[in-house]
Amino acid sequence: MLKNKSPFLFCLLLIMFSIVMVACNKTEDSTSEQQNNENKEQKVTRVVKTIHGDIEIPSKPKRIVVDGYLPTLLLLDEKPVGATDSDLENIHIQNFITGIDSIGENSKEKILELNPDLIISANSENSAFEDFSKIAPTIIIPYETYKGTHEEVTAFGEMLGKEKKAQEWLASFDTKIEEQREKIKNVISANETVSIFGAYNKDFYIYGEGIYRGGQAIYKQLQLTPPEKIKKELIDTGDTFKQISFEALNDYAGDYIFLDQSYGGKLDKKNSMWTSMEAVKKDQVFDLDPKRFWPYDPISVLAQSEEIADLLVSKNQEK
Repeated sequence: MLKNKSPFLFCLLLIMFSIVMVACNKTEDSTSEQQNNENKEQKVTRVVKTIHGDIEIPSKPKRIVVDGYLPTLLLLDEKPVGATDSDLENIHIQNFITGIDSIGENSKEKILELNPDLIISANSENSAFEDFSKIAPTIIIPYETYKGTHEEVTAFGEMLGKEKKAQEWLASFDTKIEEQREKIKNVISANETVSIFGAYNKDFYIYGEGIYRGGQAIYKQLQLTPPEKIKKELIDTGDTFKQISFEALNDYAGDYIFLDQSYGGKLDKKNSMWTSMEAVKKDQVFDLDPKRFWPYDPISVLAQSEEIADLLVSKNQEK
């Protein structure tokens, strides 16, 4: 009778052994997967290529101090612990800066107090990098590194591991810009030209499609047409501004003129050279508010595009 039960017991033991082994394997697989996930989470740094070589920064920085790129961090849902006064004065981001401490204009003492784990700065002086690097990993991104909104937001998204957020924001940005282009499509034709002039202190300037005086909004985003001389001397060459004499302004005047007067700069609007311009005769000159048109970050560029479009539409309705 025992002999007859032996094969049955053997099979039963074999089945139980197999069940135990499968359970063990699943446990090992689960443990292995958990360890892999933990290892990913433990990858606490990333390497970023900069003008000072490869810099190792926190993968998820918690205490960023920034100089020059505050709005770009904010649109990626990264609120730094500290920023410069000039960043915090940006009129276009006042609803988003609560809780951010001022570091003056890069006070080392104040930065130390904030105990940052990452510093991002537009200050390209070697001394700045040396000083900041003693406090925390530092990324220097000089002014005019990025030639447009898409380039800047994409670069910061990659740097901070916020690629998806960057893509989402840019998609929304493109939609809003297209709305502004549609708004002015029947207001200003492609044959009509637009100039950006500046009276700064005692000098006079013309501006291209770079970081100055709404250039990105006017030429890059709204795609308004520059006079041929501005196109050849600035936009085609990649230059963002050019100093000229007051008398030469007429050579660069478009059908519409956007004018910045700042730091004591004043343009003589009674001068016959000025009054002889077609844009002046037709009352197609717009004064730019420096507080609104000096910033050149992505949030400001969008706001400026909307404001320029509204100005053109409003002027057209007056006719």
